[in-house]
Amino acid sequence: MKNLLLLVSFSFLLIPGLKAQTYIPLTDNLQIPSNSNIKFIPNNYVFSDPDSNGVIQIDGQHDIILDGDSCRVNGQIYEGYMIRITNSHFITIKNFDSVFNYKYAVYIKNSDHITIDSNTFCRNKVDSAGWIDVWADYTRALGGGVMIYQSRAADIHHNLMNVQNDGVALYHCDSIRIHDNDFSWNTSYGIRMFWSDSCNIYGNNCSHVNRPRTDPSDCGALLMIVSNNNTVTNNDLSWSGDGVFLGQYQHSSTPNNNYFAYNECSYSPHNAIEATFARGNVYRHNKCNFSDYGMWLGYSFMSVVDSNEINGNYEDGIAIDRGYGNLITNNQLQDNPTGIALWEGSPISGYTNQYSKDYDIHSNTFTGNTLAVSLSKTEHTHMTGNAFLFSQSASLHFDGQSDLDTITGNSFTEPTAYHFQNNSTYDIYAPGNLFNPSDSLMILNKMYDSHRVSSLGQVIWWPYTHGPQAIVQPNPPCDMAEPPSVWFAYPETGYPAVNRFGDSVYFDTVIKKVGFASVKMVTSRGWDLALNYRPSADSVSRWTLSDSDTLFFWVRTKKNPYGFQYFSVRIGNSTGGYYKYTCSPSLLNSANLTWKLLKCPVAGGTGYARTTVGGMTSDSVNYVEIHADCWDYGFSLWVDGVQFTQCTPTTSVPGNQPSAVNSLYAYPNPFSNGTAISYELTKPGPVKLEVFSLEGQLLEILVNGYQLAGLHEIQYNSNVAQPASRIRIVRLTSQDFTRTIRIIQAK
Repeated sequence: MKNLLLLVSFSFLLIPGLKAQTYIPLTDNLQIPSNSNIKFIPNNYVFSDPDSNGVIQIDGQHDIILDGDSCRVNGQIYEGYMIRITNSHFITIKNFDSVFNYKYAVYIKNSDHITIDSNTFCRNKVDSAGWIDVWADYTRALGGGVMIYQSRAADIHHNLMNVQNDGVALYHCDSIRIHDNDFSWNTSYGIRMFWSDSCNIYGNNCSHVNRPRTDPSDCGALLMIVSNNNTVTNNDLSWSGDGVFLGQYQHSSTPNNNYFAYNECSYSPHNAIEATFARGNVYRHNKCNFSDYGMWLGYSFMSVVDSNEINGNYEDGIAIDRGYGNLITNNQLQDNPTGIALWEGSPISGYTNQYSKDYDIHSNTFTGNTLAVSLSKTEHTHMTGNAFLFSQSASLHFDGQSDLDTITGNSFTEPTAYHFQNNSTYDIYAPGNLFNPSDSLMILNKMYDSHRVSSLGQVIWWPYTHGPQAIVQPNPPCDMAEPPSVWFAYPETGYPAVNRFGDSVYFDTVIKKVGFASVKMVTSRGWDLALNYRPSADSVSRWTLSDSDTLFFWVRTKKNPYGFQYFSVRIGNSTGGYYKYTCSPSLLNSANLTWKLLKCPVAGGTGYARTTVGGMTSDSVNYVEIHADCWDYGFSLWVDGVQFTQCTPTTSVPGNQPSAVNSLYAYPNPFSNGTAISYELTKPGPVKLEVFSLEGQLLEILVNGYQLAGLHEIQYNSNVAQPASRIRIVRLTSQDFTRTIRIIQAK
């Protein structure tokens, strides 16, 4: 009665249509009538709500503004609501300084056109442990900032709602706009959606939503249960249990048609994006990096995965069990154990007739994945326009009943082991792809199919379009740590990826032991990392070593206080075999901030125990790797002067053919604006003359064609954008000889 009399006392001040603002204190069980414009008197208020009626009550009203500027309201017992709105329209709640210790700060039911603007609703009901039931309805809501049930047309913006279970929870709602809020550091969900459609969610910070005492707990930055036709853009959903967790189980016949774009979903201990039993979703331009899985889309179908960044995940980049009709295009997938994994697992009740099939995978870039694409019991896959770069095990892996696929128009750059690994009994149809190097024998050597194991299906890769002819490097260089060689770092399978926190590999022209540069790897993590040598981009190594040879290299480290726990060296071939040399980590620890020369005998020996893995022989050596592990802490590693004892200053092919190049020089050198590059050929043939930066980047191709024997000269005027270093590498390659010189541009 007291509150009713108070409202009567100020209601005469309200002029219809004008809504003059009235100042009143906040009192318990305060009932607000229509057409009220109230600013609460600033104070520290303490009101518990054990009966969940609401401290402020708005029931069946309309056109109300509540301004809580400089008001702090303490609910004490984590029960009830500070504001309870039912059956009302056009309500605005704004500027509350702090509402805390309630179950939810605001509860809204059967209402519309609600605005919640610039409030701080933090530290309401919170749980830090326990499994969360994602299918729980509104009667089991967990608590937090705002809960909305069976309502529509709300606008929630510029609020701070964190350190509680939920930021905002929507149950059976539609047309809700949620934008520019901070929902970070909650322990259940930043935004929870349950049967809620046609909402627009953008510009929110929902990062670090997790339960520190429970793993897993099914918490996430954004939960969407049977929620359709929503737009989710430009949100920070990182460092959460899941970035996005979408479930449509037993309702998958209803199209989702949600649109996710430009969201940061990385660093999740579970999945950057998880969408299960889902249909018709679109994922574009999202970042799904450094999580357990980048995208887990089990039983998803008729969806689009386009132009996303999916790097360095602990498991697969994109994983889809029993999905079909999905388009996967223009994505960057790098340093994942598997870039895309498609398979047909044991069926779930209600989905026994859903099979893994009908994929269109095109225009993606795969770099440094252990397996780029793995298909198991997956049919009718069409792949075209994809670039497969440096896959560690295989670019394409087939298993089970994987047939009726078309693989054409893709480019494959030298993997460590295989272009295609067909472990199924079905043939793979793969004509018209580009292989680098394009030597047919080398391509065949990188096909694992019936020509290796008669019971397996064939990879039908002829005819193919010839790329540039490969330059075979028959002998190890005198220093593999000099440009234009290529050094690449990757993690052992099952370990977090290189480049997880901006790690890099580059030529260091300042800290070096011999020559013009050393190779430096910098990582902020320390799991088992491999530093891998390859010749320059259009070459391939094929060395013959003997047990009398020794691998020499200088090493320098910058270790963390715990030092290195593991160190090994590998010498491997192109078919997956290698010699592994287990070394004492003290060798790396003793090289901290100083250069140390190491000598690894090819035959193995004291301090370099050799283990043979796979079909390794010493007559087709393909690469050298250096492995280091530093207790999951960052470190830096330099290597220099990497060479074998049989190193020769040229790369002539076996057989003692006469040299095709008598000379290669440049004058003037150093030069200011240009220099004349001269060379002599003793016999005619194809010639390529190229200019590289000191970092190994190809700057210009000066000559690429057939030339007659005799003297040749070409003017180099340095027309391209200049690299950071004034030193450039000029490489001349004939059909059986390669020579390089260094040229220097004066300042």
